[in-house]
Amino acid sequence: MFTARLLYDVVVGAYVQLLQDKVANVGDSNEMLMKVGRDIVDFHGEMVLLENYSALNYTGLVKILKKYDKRSGELIRVPFIKKVLRQPFYSTEVLEKLLKECEVMLDLLFFKKDMSTAAAATAINEEERGCSEAKTSATTNGKEKVLNIPEDLAEIEYMESMYMKLTLSALNVLNEIRGGSSTIDVFSWL
Repeated sequence: MFTARLLYDVVVGAYVQLLQDKVANVGDSNEMLMKVGRDIVDFHGEMVLLENYSALNYTGLVKILKKYDKRSGELIRVPFIKKVLRQPFYSTEVLEKLLKECEVMLDLLFFKKDMSTAAAATAINEEERGCSEAKTSATTNGKEKVLNIPEDLAEIEYMESMYMKLTLSALNVLNEIRGGSSTIDVFSWL
């Protein structure tokens, strides 16, 4: 079965390891330092865009379900979104971990922090994540909870507002990227 952890370990883990090796072997060459720094910043930017696209997709799904609920009179949004929240493609934990690892590598590269400080920061983040996962698994063990519509709906509405903010942020970033054209013609994105 596909899991977010498998994605991290197999696909992205090798690239992160390659970047970490480059950081460790950068030496005194300014050209090599800038190339490795650019690679890390590019990778970090791609992870931020993936996180924003995840927010856009979630927001789109919620809007579609909300419109369906309104037109049909059925209430499928809450149970459907609860199922989506459990799917691995929804989880941004892997992306958040990659973002933190990129930030640690950039600190190592440009601010010359020692490896023990960076390793300690990464270990603390993993311990915090492990504690929160343990609390979640302890509360979900046992029988499936009965659907509590008012409480679940409030939680979903809070998440909708959070994702709306992320969506607006992503759209602003995309507009800034597109608005930098120095030539204006019919193919320019204005």
